[in-house]
Amino acid sequence: MSVETIIAIRRQSKRSPMYWVKAIFSLGIWLIWWRNNYLALTNRAIVRRNGVFVKSERAVPLNRVQDISISYGFIPRLLGNGDIRIETAGTEGTEIVINNVPDPEGFRTMVFEQIDVFYSDENGLPEKPKPPVV
Repeated sequence: MSVETIIAIRRQSKRSPMYWVKAIFSLGIWLIWWRNNYLALTNRAIVRRNGVFVKSERAVPLNRVQDISISYGFIPRLLGNGDIRIETAGTEGTEIVINNVPDPEGFRTMVFEQIDVFYSDENGLPEKPKPPVV
């Protein structure tokens, strides 16, 4: 009676279980990074927050925003994404940069609308004095 011995085993996938552990871990880190990397518009400022282990936050008041530039790469433009650069008064260079933002033109429009609201009478700000009529 002969004993059967296994010479070789081949699996359909060459990915070991450790590959899947690494992939799930990487996806988890990416998800945490994605949730902590954003540009927010509030009624008073634009806030840029990023970082997972070392966090960084930059807030620019709406009354200091001078320019919002948008640039597109070829592939991101096909997908409707672009890079946003926000420049402010009193500083040299770009204050806030965020890459690969969906609908950057819509964000820029919302910022300018919020700036108008910020300076309007609806916001409860005191009205600027009018020059006297002579």
